[in-house]
Amino acid sequence: MSERSDVVVVGGGVIGACVAQALAAKGAAVTLLERESEVCPPASAVYANCGLLVPSEIEPLAHPGALGQGLRWLLDGSSPFYVKPRASLGLARWLWLFRRACAPEVARRHAPLLHELGDNSAALHDELAGGSGAEGAGGGAAWHYRRNGWLFVYETAAGMAAAEAAARKARALGVAVQVLAADEVCERAPQVRPGSVVGGVLTPDDGHMDPAAFTRAMVARAQRDGATVVTGAEVYGFEAGGGPAAAVRRGRAGGGHVHAVRTTRGAFTAGQVVVAAGAWTSLLLRELGLRLPIEPAKGYSIDVARPEGTSELPLCVGEAHVVLTPLGDALRLGSTLELAGWDLRLRPRRLAGLRRAAARVVGLPEDGPVRQVWRGPRPLTPDGLPVVGRSPRHQNVVVATGHCMLGLSLGPVTGRLVAELCAGEPPSLDIAALAPARFGR
Repeated sequence: MSERSDVVVVGGGVIGACVAQALAAKGAAVTLLERESEVCPPASAVYANCGLLVPSEIEPLAHPGALGQGLRWLLDGSSPFYVKPRASLGLARWLWLFRRACAPEVARRHAPLLHELGDNSAALHDELAGGSGAEGAGGGAAWHYRRNGWLFVYETAAGMAAAEAAARKARALGVAVQVLAADEVCERAPQVRPGSVVGGVLTPDDGHMDPAAFTRAMVARAQRDGATVVTGAEVYGFEAGGGPAAAVRRGRAGGGHVHAVRTTRGAFTAGQVVVAAGAWTSLLLRELGLRLPIEPAKGYSIDVARPEGTSELPLCVGEAHVVLTPLGDALRLGSTLELAGWDLRLRPRRLAGLRRAAARVVGLPEDGPVRQVWRGPRPLTPDGLPVVGRSPRHQNVVVATGHCMLGLSLGPVTGRLVAELCAGEPPSLDIAALAPARFGR
């Protein structure tokens, strides 16, 4: 049995790291628990993702156009968004809620919130990096931090037309967007093959970084401020009111109080518990009688040697939804969403899609040497918004998960919001729409 902490944080990925860092900076006694032997393990959603900071991403995954596009993609194993057919009540519920969230009025309501979260988090990223971050100044140099934009390139006139329409909507909400002709794209990104694209869209306020290096740096800062980090501590239950998890499940809604977290390294007592375990969060919360509709959405990446002449500007091949991120001497190709449950097998067909897009646009050989292949489960909610707030069943449990592809981008603001909740302070942003209770029982 450990000494009592003010807060026990479950999960050593980017959200757990940012939460622990923000809490420790406030002076809280924090214990961070990670099930693997290291924080930000290869199995986490952030370890080798595309590394993007994207305050420009204001359209949730669930939006009006997603249904028509999704129906074409869902059963195509090589598409950017693939749903593996399987008998699953949880998946059926998720798809039903996703369909409901694609209503135009829902997307219009969610976009300003994502914009506010993204802008606030980008400012916090700059602070953590030690300045404006434009050239990786200060501490951010350790995680290759840049705020030099993100360039979307389009191979077809139809793709470019759709991008221009989306750019007009984004500008109306205050997002900085620049539409570029093909020659301007090649000027900004000399690695783009002449004639391979018809134009592009630049979001100048975006940025990128090494996600694993950033996450580990946040854990190190939390430790510097007094946090305790325990690895190899897999959570398998909770204690409340002097009893095991079953007693927690029998508790009245909103009336339970968790006082200890049971792990393979012993029980850890705490005044409050933050569950920030990514896609595993929904599995853990079932022990507390809370069922969140979160699906593990598998993403892929491939690291190759960075070709000579590659600029520091990350690219996205728009129609293929493939991102090319420069990270030091490596170039990371990544993307795709695959709803296959907990089937984490690598699918060569999807990896090949990443390489084909890179070959078309920047001339990267499809069969060249590879430094690393990765996949990881992103926590995906049906409405595309993260879950940040107190459990409706347990007054001292805070949930922080469901960020899907925005975990790295929204990590710092999530950390600040959770720290405010744990301190009993009013959240600095209105996060009512992120509450765990929004999905009902």
